[in-house]
Formats: sequence, C-alpha cells, structure tokens
Amino acid sequence: MKFFSGLLVLLVTVGCSANQQTETSDQAKANKPAHHGDGVYQNLYLPQDYQPSTLSFLRARLFGEEQWPEAPENYKKFWQQTDPVIVQQANDRPQATLIGHSTVLLQHQGVNILTDPVFSDRASPFSFAGPERYTQPSLSVADLPDIDVIVISHNHYDHLDIATVEALGNKPLWLVPLGLKDWFAEYGIDNVKELDWWQSHSVKGIEVQALPSQHWSRRSLFDTNKSLWASWAFKWPDFTAWFGGDTGYNPVQFKEIGEALGRVDLAMIPIGAYEPRWFMKYHHVNPEDAVEIFKDIKAASAFGIHWNTFVLTAEDIDEPPKALADALRYQQIDPQRFQAMNIGKTWRAEIQQVAQQ
Repeated sequence: MKFFSGLLVLLVTVGCSANQQTETSDQAKANKPAHHGDGVYQNLYLPQDYQPSTLSFLRARLFGEEQWPEAPENYKKFWQQTDPVIVQQANDRPQATLIGHSTVLLQHQGVNILTDPVFSDRASPFSFAGPERYTQPSLSVADLPDIDVIVISHNHYDHLDIATVEALGNKPLWLVPLGLKDWFAEYGIDNVKELDWWQSHSVKGIEVQALPSQHWSRRSLFDTNKSLWASWAFKWPDFTAWFGGDTGYNPVQFKEIGEALGRVDLAMIPIGAYEPRWFMKYHHVNPEDAVEIFKDIKAASAFGIHWNTFVLTAEDIDEPPKALADALRYQQIDPQRFQAMNIGKTWRAEIQQVAQQ
C-alpha cells in the first residue's frame, strides 16, 4: 500500500519525462510555437541534462532518510470557514477567496471566476486511495455564487477533479489549456474553450488570457504532456489579477508576463509542494522562487496557493508560511504585500488601489 500511495503521489505532483529546451528546425519550418513539440507540449527553459528518475523518487519516498509528514486530522491551523454572505454579496471592490489548495473564487464587477476547482476529499483517480485532504474546502459547491468562468491550469488530479467538474456542470464557461476539451466532452461538458499561451478570450467585459508556466501534464501512464499547462490573467478595465496554477521557476517567462501585463494588482502564486528540491525544483516553486515570480510579474499584492490542503511532498505542512516570511525579509519586501493567508480568508483590494486604476 505504501508503494501504491507513493505512485499515486507521483502521478499527482511530479514529472518524469524529458523536455526539449529549444525549437528544432522542423518546428521552425512548420511555424509552430516553440512549446509545441512532436505530439506533446514541452517546457523551454530546463537544463539540457534534466532527466528526473521515477525510480529515484520512489526510492527516496519509500526508503529515504527524509521523513514525509503524515496528514493530520481535524487540522485548523491557517484555516477558517468562509462566510457565504461575503461571497454572495460581493460589491465592486475586487475580492478573492482562497477555498483550498489552488481553488480561488475571484470576484469583481459582478463577474465570478473560479480557479482549479477541487472539492473532493482526495486528489486521486481513486476514491479510496491517494492524497487526502487534511483541511476541508472553506465553502461548499452549494455555497458558491453563480459562476461565470472557470479556468484550469493543467490536468493533474489536485487541479482537475471529475466529481467537481460534474457538480459545477455546463453552465459556467470553462477555459482550459490546449488538449483538454475532449476530456471535458467525455463528461458531458461542452461549454469549453481551449487557449494556447498568449491567447485571450473576452467574457462579460473582461479579458481572460492564458499565459506560460513551467510544469507538465498527465492523468495516466500514457498521456504525459499531451495537454498544455498554463497560468492565467484576468483583466478588467480597473483591475488585473494573475493565477499561477502550478509551476517551476525560470528567469525568462515570468519577466515576459510582467512586461506584457504591465501591472498585476493581485497575484495568486503557489508556495507549497516543493521538497525534495533535487526532484521538484523545475516543476514546483518553493517560497523563495515564489517571491522571484512576485517580483518578475510586477505584482502589487499576492497570496499563496497550492499549500495547506494535501500532503504531496516532503516539507512540513506548516513550513511554507515560515519560508515565505524568510524570503520576503531577505528581499526586503513588506510581508503584507505577499501573504500566506488562511484558507477561507477573503483578500480585498484597498479602496485607494481601485480608485487609482
């Protein structure tokens, strides 16, 4: 069972495929974007010799000296219940509620956006095994307001959940990276639009744009990188938010995003699931990397996602906020600008911030 659990964690969180770093001449002739490989998508800024080993990961997970934390029961640290009234009566002041892991309810000017919704108890292809929640969603699906748009960053089980997709249904517009539309059709969801990096879609007066990230995709042993991964920008006339999804860091793509967006009022940046670094480094940022992303995309404010929900990696479950505080102190950044806020808490834009846009 321990081996089986380790294999499920591998499917949920980490990659083991080689990634091409540069565009081939054949790709150039076909005028394909550099991240479009031969039947798969690929990262652009990985070391040439990067070839993570599945066996090495499983050996470290099952027999290594590094002790992975156990999922606690009834864990309430960094967690609070969201008052449904707060989200049902949102006003023109932008707000974002962290429901759990990477699930955020973003609201402004009557538009309700949901990111990577996962409300199930396990991030797994199975209901009886795999990473189990130790903190519950701060809202139920029934407590949500009418959702206009849902974005998916990639197809891993802790970001794309069948039961949640079926519960949310076909009424919202699902915006997804390339290669996922057919998956949704299998479950009767056809209100879906695929976007490549840098493509945009306008809905209800806002522009939603798929942007680069550094990650990978897989839901089985045979579909590695067959669908794309992405971060997302949400652009109102007076407010811009960015959702990082799940990503590793490189010094190119996030600077490009910062230049393209000009200013990000709110960034939702992953801060958890990052140890051991020898394996996770290029696909999962740690808090130090998260602060670099915060700087690169020129964010005015941010909060952490992708932590405090599932035991996916080796760091202690309460380490991310401590490491984030250390990284902000080292970079001399006001900790109020980038918070590891509680699941269930609602971030609200300052009134002056909105007025200045």
